[in-house]
Amino acid sequence: MKSDIIFSLFPNHKADAFSPPDHSYISPLDYFLQLIFDGFHKWDAIYYHFISINGYIFENTLAFFPLLPLTLGIISKITYAFPSLWSLWVHNILIGVFWSFLCHVLGAIQMYRLSKLMLMSESISVMSALLYTINPASIFFSTLYSESFYGLLLISALVCLAESHYIQGCFLLSLTTACRSNGIVNCGFGCFPHFIFLVNELSNIYRKKFSIFFAFIKVLEAVSYRILIFFSIIGSSLLPYLIYQYYAGYLYCFTGPKPSYLSFLIPEYPSQELVDYAEELGVLTPYTVNATMHAVWCQGVPWSSYSIIQKYFWNVGAFKYYQLKQLPNFLLALPVLTLVYKTISLFAKRAPKTLFSMGILAETSKQRLLLPHIYHIIFLSTYGIVNVHIQVLTRMMFSSCPVLYWYCASVLLEEDYIFTRVSRNTKSKSKRAIQIHGLDDMHHAVSPSTYPPWSSKRILLYYFYSYIIIGCAMHSNFLPWT
Repeated sequence: MKSDIIFSLFPNHKADAFSPPDHSYISPLDYFLQLIFDGFHKWDAIYYHFISINGYIFENTLAFFPLLPLTLGIISKITYAFPSLWSLWVHNILIGVFWSFLCHVLGAIQMYRLSKLMLMSESISVMSALLYTINPASIFFSTLYSESFYGLLLISALVCLAESHYIQGCFLLSLTTACRSNGIVNCGFGCFPHFIFLVNELSNIYRKKFSIFFAFIKVLEAVSYRILIFFSIIGSSLLPYLIYQYYAGYLYCFTGPKPSYLSFLIPEYPSQELVDYAEELGVLTPYTVNATMHAVWCQGVPWSSYSIIQKYFWNVGAFKYYQLKQLPNFLLALPVLTLVYKTISLFAKRAPKTLFSMGILAETSKQRLLLPHIYHIIFLSTYGIVNVHIQVLTRMMFSSCPVLYWYCASVLLEEDYIFTRVSRNTKSKSKRAIQIHGLDDMHHAVSPSTYPPWSSKRILLYYFYSYIIIGCAMHSNFLPWT
């Protein structure tokens, strides 16, 4: 956070980015706060901040899911107690920075809890939490981005599921969908335990050797019950997305008179400056939609603004980013893709039966617990490589995949059995491995100088810290670090 503030004082690069009209300062303090927190208000943060104040007044803002801006908007209005000292515009940024910082800290605590529930050793659990706080995408966890909020929701959901609190866990999984579009795939975490329950139930029916008719009834009952649960979990994850898409359609596709009792859903009429900026961008507002002019995505049933807006404004689509000029961005994503590959390959090497049998032939309970994390990281990385702006993979993977931290922790602590055996807090096989027992040990454990030069451990930490420093310097000054 200190780095962000320091780099905020440097002149900004003139980027081709979303730049709505600046607000008017109401006091010297308002100007000072805007100046020192300017580094937290760049790239996507501008969209989230804009939506939290103005609502979805521009069509292109629909690409940003509502949970974070809605949360910031509500908290900002409730806590805005000094209107004569600084503006709501600045207050919203302050709340956003505080919220991201709080979610990042709580996320690290939850990472520790989840690691223990996944049968990790104490050292791996502590190291994973430490690495979460210094991950290479940390700049996005400390500014008005959704990564820290999303990470907290996801890890908390996984903690609930691991503790068999399925209703609370699935509710939190549904909130991840309201926070980020890739939250939809998290329903797999909720479905997987019930898939294993179904396998066990069918196995028990087979072992009890019921008559054919009675066995058929039992199988039908078990399968029907679990299918109902699967649809409930998937439906709860899809519901926030569908509600949001319907809301977008209500704003930009519904051309008839809107009921007065739903007026609270409509953003306030934009200022003339915002109207002019919308015309400059070539985007619609809810107030320019009529019978002859509405969003192009309104033809889809159900309405689906997200993919079309991503394609139109950001050129997002299958292999569309595969251009020679994007080679630097592919190089930026190479380290995280390497870690993803190493994570998957280690699990495949240690637990091939578990991986290829969907957990049915798992040799240990730990392998079965970790399997949905492996499937999740395989899907996300594959989808990201094909469809998204490749540099986004760093923040997407480090905010979505706890298994990545467990692998990195195992590298630093030389515990290569993390995917196979239940850890019993025994000493590492290497005498050089770091032992974590207190605060001094924690600082020592994440210091590159602790490890031999050019070792994989030191290189890993160099990767973490270099991306933090370079990311703060570039992102805070509107340079291309997104």
